[in-house]
Amino acid sequence: MTSAEANLPEEHGSRGPRSSARRFSLVRATLWAGGLVLALAGAGILWSQRGLGEARLRAKHGLWSEVHAPIERYLRIHPGSAEANLLCAEAFVKDDALPLNDRIGGAVAHLRAIPDEAPQAVEARLAEARVHLFLNYSPAVAELAMRRALKLDPEDGDANYLMWKLLDLTRRNEEVEPYFWKVLAARPEAQRALVLRDWYLSQFYPLTSTSELDRMMAFRISPVDDATVVESNRLLRFRGSDPDSPLCNAAMARWFRTQGDLPFALELLDKTPPAESSDGLWEPFFRGTLLDVLLDMGDIDRAGEEFDRWPPGDRGRDYLLSCGRVLQDARDDPAGAAAAYAESLAAWPGPIDWRTMNRAANCLARAGDQEGATAMRTRAAALEALMDDKVHDRLRIVLGQLDNPEVLREVVDFYRNIGRPEEAEAWSRYIGLLGRQPSEDENAADAPPAIGG
Repeated sequence: MTSAEANLPEEHGSRGPRSSARRFSLVRATLWAGGLVLALAGAGILWSQRGLGEARLRAKHGLWSEVHAPIERYLRIHPGSAEANLLCAEAFVKDDALPLNDRIGGAVAHLRAIPDEAPQAVEARLAEARVHLFLNYSPAVAELAMRRALKLDPEDGDANYLMWKLLDLTRRNEEVEPYFWKVLAARPEAQRALVLRDWYLSQFYPLTSTSELDRMMAFRISPVDDATVVESNRLLRFRGSDPDSPLCNAAMARWFRTQGDLPFALELLDKTPPAESSDGLWEPFFRGTLLDVLLDMGDIDRAGEEFDRWPPGDRGRDYLLSCGRVLQDARDDPAGAAAAYAESLAAWPGPIDWRTMNRAANCLARAGDQEGATAMRTRAAALEALMDDKVHDRLRIVLGQLDNPEVLREVVDFYRNIGRPEEAEAWSRYIGLLGRQPSEDENAADAPPAIGG
């Protein structure tokens, strides 16, 4: 034994076996505790994983207030799940027990958690647009979400259809055509007559085309409600949600202009704050409305100044119509005005805009082109006759008989007469799809009541 060992206390020298036993017990306890923690964690993960299935089951039975807890459990483990975020957003929208602001905020937060790279991105952007439009009555914010959806998939039928309807709801039915054609292409052939009929109403009876949405959004309480009042209810509600929006203020100003209240229309426009970068989307619509009001009021000096502020690079139909009016009424340039009007007639609804044709004819005459003026007046007179109430009363009756190929040929003839062969061909294809040729006996059949109101 060494001197060092001899000097050790007795109990130190005998600790070896006992210390090993204690260390083993400590390790075993630690492992047991760790196993328990892992087991509990695994159980928690399994419980959370089952949350999506539980949420789906509750959603299937319409128990929306019971969807939140299980889906939130699942999202704690899978925060990026597009499917779970979509379901969670749907639960917020459909849970009437929650305050409206909570429903809107919760739904939008979960929809925005779905990135544009996800397969469900178009569905998410479209769902966000519906939340803003139908729950928050905010068409401007809804449109931004819809345009994101269309950027991701320009051919998506549902996104194009909702964009079409939003344009109708905000007095922009003249901008619908590109969306209509994509909706038509996306629908099965057997359903295309409904789209074609909706297109006709959108362009010739815009207040009728929105009647179902107006009822759903509580702007129309009764079928006998005056259509002008219904539209006023809608535009006032939109402006109430977005009081500074150039879109909402311009749409409301257009309504007051049609009612003959030009001073109040101008007041609405003048109170609208300057457009921000995100609002530039609606600047042509806003500025075109402002110029119409100013020129109707005879304020040609300010109209010219406002026209010179038109967004550079924009040469759409709003610009061309405003340009024609400014050159005609404020700058005594009839030749330039006639050229602007003629260019505006090339894009829909130019082919049926007999009022602008008459303006163009007057400008051509003042510019010394009497032959061109006569031709333009002749064209305008023919189209004005086709816009007669009797013509369209009959067409609305015909469009209530989508299973009658004989009378539907009148719609084909109408579109050919107004120079729209594409619509004429689409209706002809649908008539062919009905699978039978028209018979003379069917001409005597009583027509059902007209659609719309």
